[in-house]
Formats: sequence, structure tokens, C-alpha cells
Amino acid sequence: MARFKYKTVDAHGKPQQGETSAHDHHALLADLKSKGLTVLEVAEVEASRKSEEKQLGFDLGISQKTLMIFTRQLATTLAAGLSLLRIIHVLRRRNSSPSLRRVLDQVSQDLQKGARFSEALANHPRVFDEMYLNLVRVGEAGGNLPETVARLALMMEKEAAVRRKIASALAYPMFILIFTSVLSYALVAFLMPLFTPMFEDSKLNIAADYPLTHMLVQASKFVSSGQNIALTLLAVLALGVAFHFFRKTPTGRYTIDYCKYFVPFFHDLVQQGASARFARAFSELLKSGVPLLQSLSLVAGSAGNQVVARSLSVVASRIQDGDRISDTLESVKIFPDLMVQMAAIGEEAGSLPEMFERVADYYEAEIDATIAAMTAVLEPAMMVVVGGVVGMFVMGVLLPILGISTGQQAQM
Repeated sequence: MARFKYKTVDAHGKPQQGETSAHDHHALLADLKSKGLTVLEVAEVEASRKSEEKQLGFDLGISQKTLMIFTRQLATTLAAGLSLLRIIHVLRRRNSSPSLRRVLDQVSQDLQKGARFSEALANHPRVFDEMYLNLVRVGEAGGNLPETVARLALMMEKEAAVRRKIASALAYPMFILIFTSVLSYALVAFLMPLFTPMFEDSKLNIAADYPLTHMLVQASKFVSSGQNIALTLLAVLALGVAFHFFRKTPTGRYTIDYCKYFVPFFHDLVQQGASARFARAFSELLKSGVPLLQSLSLVAGSAGNQVVARSLSVVASRIQDGDRISDTLESVKIFPDLMVQMAAIGEEAGSLPEMFERVADYYEAEIDATIAAMTAVLEPAMMVVVGGVVGMFVMGVLLPILGISTGQQAQM
């Protein structure tokens, strides 16, 4: 696909100009003529909008939250009946994100040149993904852009809610893990050296009789050495860099996503989140009139998990060969049985969008229940972990002290 600028006049002699994408020069001419326009000029854009943004020296760092808020504001103002160009001007002035303001300013310029809304958004692929653009195109084609954008905003809000719930569930164990690591380092690096000279001056065989104490003493000596700390930091840094490059590769992304999807204890939560996200997006695309196969491709492209994306690609290819969607969802073995059963019912009743919407509602509610159950188990488990670390240190220090005291009493 290439970008072209064009100038035309309609049947009434009114001039129009704009910028759009087309496979080639001849395809664009045929498309413009089919609309009853007389072509005056067509020229290929030499530099893409992305390169222009790089030359301007800024990076479009627009968060999903910022985009979600913009989409909800856009849906509300479209429903109020305001013109699209005026809406973009209002949202640009009121938005607090400099990057999004720049994007909206360029969208406004494209609209003034005669481009369609979807074409103006398509100039910014790093901000608006294919699912976003396709829903806008469907809304434009069907003349129901406010309703379609409202569905898009609702879908983004539901997905954001699911992400927040999963993040909150994972935050507590991560905090306890970091706290336990810092506590262990502090005990070994700062408290253990206070007892080490006493143990070494005693006549006890620490290595043979008190292996826990011996391990703590050796760990204390290791972390007290600047050279060992430097080597450890270098090793951690090297592993971090290697992991960073590994996750950039297709194999690395799939491996990491596979581990996240099937990790013990968190498997149910991750699976429910992926199922809710897929069902919600798939339902909204079908409701908006996007064809089944295209909907699956769009959901796979924005799944955020390579395991889900590859499985949905398999589902799409098998449906294209004539298989039922419920059978293919069951064959990939990553979605829960309830989704497969609801898909089968939806196929038989001719109500796939409604069934997948119910599935999304169900799993969004299940996430809350799973998080509550996990929290009930994790809180005492994490306390046991912290208590175990402190108890191990106390036992490692107290047992040799008792041994020294017993030996002195025997001598007396």
C-alpha cells in the first residue's frame, strides 16, 4: 500500500483534495472515477507521516489510558450531534497529552483536506491499531459512526478494567518477593557479620555441626565483598540484556507468553483475562458488521499474547476450510470449555455476538472471584515465606550460641 495525494472535482464542479492509501496509481484512479469524480492530479507521497514525525524530533508516547479517554470523549460528542471536525478541534484543545494533541492537529488538517476520518487516523499506525481503524471504517460505511465508536470505547474500558484487576492481583506477591529479598540481604549483609567473629573464635565445628549457620556465614562473606557484588551485578545485567533481546525475537515472545499463560497457580487468572479480552473484542467486531474471518484476524493481531494469537490464526484458517468455530476453539485447547459450549450454542441459534458478549461478562466477573480466592491464599502464604526467612536467620544464629553456652557450662 502506498500513500497518494489527489485533487478532484465532483459532478457539480466542486473541488476536492485529500490523501489516501491505495495499492497503486491505477487503483486509486479507478476508485475516484467510480465515485463520479474527475481527477485533476494524483501524486504519491514521497515521505510517510512516520518519517515526518521522526524529523520533528518527538516520539508519540500515547498510553492506552489516554487513548481510551479520547475514544470515550469522541463517542460522547459524536452522539451529541457535533460535526467531526469541530469535535477534533475541541478534543485537541482540552487534551492534556502533548503527543495526542499533535496527532489530533494532523488529523484535523487531513479532515480539512477532504480525507475520511479513518484515512486521517490511518496516518498514525503507532497510535491507532488495525482493530481501531477497522471499526471506524465500518462505522463510516454503515453511517453509524457514533454507535461504533461507543462500542469501541466500551471495549477499551472493559479491557483496561481486566488489565487493572490482573495487575492488582500480581502486585501483592511481587511486593512480598521484593521485600523478602531486601530483608534477606539486610540480615545477611549487616546483622550476620556481628555474630561471625564469635562463631569463628568458638571451638565449635560450625561447618559440620551447624550447616545452616555455615551457609549464612559464607553468604555474609560473599555479599560483603565488593568484587563479588560487582560480578553479581554484571551477571544480572548480562542476563537482563540477554532476556531483553530474547523477548524481541518471535521465539522469545512466544516462550514468555506460553510461560505466562500456563504458569501454575496464576493459570486460571491469565486464562480468564485472555478469554474475556478475546470474547469482548470478537463480540464487538461482529456486532459492528466486521466479517467473521476478518474479526478473528483483528483479534489475533491485538491479542497481546502470542499463544492466543497463534491459536486464533489456526482457528481462522480452519474456519476458512469449512470447520465450525466451536470445533476449532476446542481443538486449540487454550480456551475454557464454557467458551466452546457458548460458541456452539451461538452457532446453532445464529447469535454468536450475543453469546460471546455473555462469555466476556462471565469471565470478567470470574476474574474478581479468582482474585479474591488468590488473595485469601496468598496473604498467609506470603507471611509464612517472610516468617520462614526470619526464622531461618534466627535459628542459624541461636543454635550456635546455645552450643557455645552449653560448652562453657560443661567446662565449669
